[in-house]
Amino acid sequence: GSVQQGPRTLVVFCLPSALGLPSLHPQPLHHYSKEDRERYLQTLPEPNEVLLGEMRRRYPEPFETLPVQVRSPHCWRLFVKFCFFSGLPIAEGEMHYLVKSAVKTTPSSPGQEATHEFEEIALSHEVLEAVNGVVSAEILRLPNQKTFDYLQRQYCQQSAKLHQDVFDRSSWEIVLPEV
Repeated sequence: GSVQQGPRTLVVFCLPSALGLPSLHPQPLHHYSKEDRERYLQTLPEPNEVLLGEMRRRYPEPFETLPVQVRSPHCWRLFVKFCFFSGLPIAEGEMHYLVKSAVKTTPSSPGQEATHEFEEIALSHEVLEAVNGVVSAEILRLPNQKTFDYLQRQYCQQSAKLHQDVFDRSSWEIVLPEV
């Protein structure tokens, strides 16, 4: 669930399996075909009072700490993509940025080559706006050095997991909103 509170967004996560709903096998999402992922998503119910009641029943104490706005089904959406750095959800069809599949994403250990095993690295457009301002983010179209410096400073743990090639503008592509 998510609620906008001034310039900040409160995001509350609940995994389908935590409510007794079906889950995919324990492989990373990118190991499944797009058709498999879409088929799985079709099995999940829309957020409603029944699901929130199940959440309240299974997790009464954490549920009571939620703001009243997040206890309403209309605040809940299904997200399958998240910003690698901030953890912010990226809605289906929302503008964001991806590291190209040909780019090395995992750093090499001493004596080892960097791997090409691909993990989708997504960057929320909201992060680009926070770093560069709304107007500049629209003009940039791809993360710039200011953004990379910010990511490495503010999200140092996540950044440390990545190969340096990720922090090159030519390694990224924009995913535009669907019209």
